[in-house]
Formats: sequence, C-alpha cells, structure tokens
Amino acid sequence: VEYQYRGIAMQKHPVEIALYLQLLWELKPRTIIEIGSFAGGSAAWLADTLNSYGIDGRVVSIDVDPPSPHYMPAGVKFLRGDANNLASTLNANLLATLPRPWLVIEDASHQYAATLAVLHFFNPLLQSGEYIVVEDANVSEMGIDARLHGGPARAVAEFLRDRENDYEIDVHYCDHYGRNVTGNPNGYLRKK
Repeated sequence: VEYQYRGIAMQKHPVEIALYLQLLWELKPRTIIEIGSFAGGSAAWLADTLNSYGIDGRVVSIDVDPPSPHYMPAGVKFLRGDANNLASTLNANLLATLPRPWLVIEDASHQYAATLAVLHFFNPLLQSGEYIVVEDANVSEMGIDARLHGGPARAVAEFLRDRENDYEIDVHYCDHYGRNVTGNPNGYLRKK
C-alpha cells in the first residue's frame, strides 16, 4: 500500500519524515527546493509542516512532469524542469526571489549523473548553514545501484571528495537512529 498525505501519494519513509520534522524545526527554511515531485504529496506535506511551525516559507518543486494534485496548500509551486539542466528552470531572476535559508531536496531519478548535476548546480548557490539532502542513496544497499550507474551514493562521495572544507555530512540526522539508519545515508549535507 502506497503511503499518502491528504490522499496524495508521498514516498517518504517514516524515518525520513521524523528526520525532516526535526530539520525543518531547526533550520526554519524560508524556501524548500524539491527536485523530483512525484505526485506532489511531499511538497504538500512540507508546506503544511512549515505552516504548522509558523515558518513563512514556500516550496518550489521541480519535475519533468509536474503533478496537479487535488490539494495544494498556499506557498507550493510546481515547475517543469530536468535535474540534469536546472539552470533552464531555476534562472538567476527566480533564484533571487527565493528567501533564505534554503533547504534543497534532491529526489529525482536517483541516477548518478542527475544527482551529481543537482549537487554541482547548487554548490555555488548555497550559503553557510543551508542544506542539500540527497535522498535514496540506500539504493546501493538494495542492490539496484548498478542500473543507476552507482546512484546517489556514488554522486555524493564523488562530490564531497574535493569539497570536504565546504560541506559536512550532518551525522546528527544521518546517524540519529544509528549509523546511517536512514534511506539517505550520508545524504544530509550542510554547507559550512
């Protein structure tokens, strides 16, 4: 049975929901940029959570095929775009309108190249203390990373190899329930 939020499919593991609740409260992001919308359930949940926390924030969710869910809270915007070419959707003018701090969630195709493209796109844009969460690096543990060319875990490892002075893996989230007991192992990246 597929998990739903307000009747909209939402593919978030309960561990991730608990971790996001804590991250949203602690970071208080004014903008969440979600790469990969699926049916729109997580965007709706994120916006409602921001609202329930009293955070004046918005969610910008990007997908190659943006959804049109039956419920969409104020502050959610779905845009058409490709993780491999975010500059065509998230241009400088749009980015300048998005209040800080940002939380970026990379949850697109889980392909190595797409994840790496998202990381490279946001690298010069993120400010100190902001996060990019790379979801589903656990595809390696599930044994399906070969068809994803190494998937998110390979992209994160490669991206961090030369940026250890710029980012930290936030073990407060990755290891909250035990070492990498998350669907996003080593995926909670904080800009230093």
